[in-house]
Amino acid sequence: MESHSDKNKHHHHHILPTQTALMIGGALLFLTFVTVWIAGVDLGRLNFVVAMAVATTKASLVALFFMNLYYDRKENSVIFATSFVFLAIFFVLTSMDLFFRGKVVVDPNLMAAPQAASKLKKPWISTPELVAKGKEIFAAQCVACHGADGQGNGPAASALNPAPRNFHVDAGWKNGRKATLVFKTLKEGLPPSAMASYASLPTDDRWALSHYVISLGPTAVLADTPEDFKKAGVNPDQEGGGAESVAATIPVDLALDQMEVAPTESERNAHLYDPSQTQWVERGAPQSRAAQIYSESCVQCHNSNAQGGIKILRASVIVPALSGQSEGMRSQESFNRFVIQGLPGNLMPGFGHYSSSELRDLYHYVQGLASNH
Repeated sequence: MESHSDKNKHHHHHILPTQTALMIGGALLFLTFVTVWIAGVDLGRLNFVVAMAVATTKASLVALFFMNLYYDRKENSVIFATSFVFLAIFFVLTSMDLFFRGKVVVDPNLMAAPQAASKLKKPWISTPELVAKGKEIFAAQCVACHGADGQGNGPAASALNPAPRNFHVDAGWKNGRKATLVFKTLKEGLPPSAMASYASLPTDDRWALSHYVISLGPTAVLADTPEDFKKAGVNPDQEGGGAESVAATIPVDLALDQMEVAPTESERNAHLYDPSQTQWVERGAPQSRAAQIYSESCVQCHNSNAQGGIKILRASVIVPALSGQSEGMRSQESFNRFVIQGLPGNLMPGFGHYSSSELRDLYHYVQGLASNH
């Protein structure tokens, strides 16, 4: 019978010759150089093949010689070879997606970060170009409430309390009649009035809009003070006023995909419509957030009872009443898309900053208003 000492003689640890170690080490250094070099070369689909081949070769050399598998017992070699079978499976499954997925085109505009700083050196200084640009933005964003001439007599003004600002009057501006202070108003809005935040507009568009509405006044504008810059979050010592704190955004379709689906039956049963309060309430606890959102973002065009009837002069349309047959009221999903995307060209802006729960409550709230028509 073979003794334990005899077994050790047969299975002693192999001493790798110095020449072999140097050759394998040199090969590994060369392959590392190839890895670095190939990273800067565009070979198309071959980049993946070359990277996998180099990595596999390096791993094999280390395992065979530095880990002594080449000199080890044959059963260990079988185990080692089996790992390549799983590697091949991984390679085949991955390559099927890589080579046969078709051409993938990513719209760079969807991935672009929102403009967080002005491209102008001193955007708070008015120029004819900024005023002209602001006039165009005003016609697209502000006419419904403030009127075509900025006198606060837009088609939605009659439904608003307090009334929209008349920019031809110097007195009564909430934050002040200066470029930085109007910029602050556009960024933050004026809650609880119907003046919503326009932080989604690019920074330079808000500066242009600020200069335009100020230009409608009867008197010249005073210079901005250090305190004004501080209130507006603008740094006059940095080019463009410094970067703003802008929330990250994602494409609308992706936002919709991330939203909750239509409420379940149990969720619907948890809400009821209270005619005395003209709003949807959760059983046992009143919910006023939906009414607040409707007041902030919807009432100026759709009226307080969702009956519409307000004429949008620039778009030559009359806002229709909201009902179960309306385009955006047929389901929770269509309502979400309608609110987030808006209706370009019809003065219906998008409101992408509301959460899925807020949109759900708003949908129920509008349903309740529509049921009273």
